Amino acid sequence: MTRDIVPLRQALEAATEGNQADIYTLLANWNTLMANALEQSGDRFRDAFWDNLEETIELVDVAALVEDEPDWKFLQDCAEAYPPTEGDHHCTVLIANVLGRCVIRTRIRHDVDAIPAWALDYLGRITMEDDKDAAWEESGAFGWGIGHEEVVVADRTLTRAEADDEYWAASVLKHAIYADGRAAIDLYERILQSPDTMEDLHHIEGMQRILNEPFPRTPRYWEPTDELDPPGSLSDDAIEHLLRVLGENIHPRRLQQFDDVIQFDLEWAATEYGERDSA
Repeated sequence: MTRDIVPLRQALEAATEGNQADIYTLLANWNTLMANALEQSGDRFRDAFWDNLEETIELVDVAALVEDEPDWKFLQDCAEAYPPTEGDHHCTVLIANVLGRCVIRTRIRHDVDAIPAWALDYLGRITMEDDKDAAWEESGAFGWGIGHEEVVVADRTLTRAEADDEYWAASVLKHAIYADGRAAIDLYERILQSPDTMEDLHHIEGMQRILNEPFPRTPRYWEPTDELDPPGSLSDDAIEHLLRVLGENIHPRRLQQFDDVIQFDLEWAATEYGERDSA
């Protein structure tokens, strides 16, 4: 173990599961270690980051739950100490991962408006441009807030897509389709119809995972099925709605070209709803 790893390892080993005071110390040590490792080299940073990420996230997650429910006050304290895109720190990925878990837990166990607006706002402020540590992948859980009374998830996602952040929008759609299939498809239609976006079938590649997987693949290191009932796949009506959106907004020849790599029936969408000349 190199000398610069020692403070983080000591904090990890000293942390008592569920002890929130220990987590504040752990976050500070994580941030210091990552900053020091990055000063040495990119390889040193990557080794320190991936070698310790899962263990650190798990300790934060355990501390964030009280009788299996999120302690939003504790999480908000952490979020305010390490805001996304502000300051030169490395804690956003930890907080985004645990916030994502808690957002999903709350949406499934209660309802969308039980999710605190500040938690969704935190996830929605993470950008690929400013993110140093893969937090943008965790922030796709923002999609579970679709339909929220205070946070207009669909509008904010469309705005980001129109500002050349379509890969982030695609990550949001991967989550949103689990939370509310119809609303996610409506958002996808708006993205397709916007004159300021370019991607089309890239979004479907992620959204189609709902056909085979009970939950999205992020947040990392978490098995939601150990504690949550899966939200279920798309209804027949939602799939038909999606095929209509595809057929009406993407050229039939393009749909036919990718029919064999997408599980949704693009050929049928092109034939049933595609009215443009395919010649």
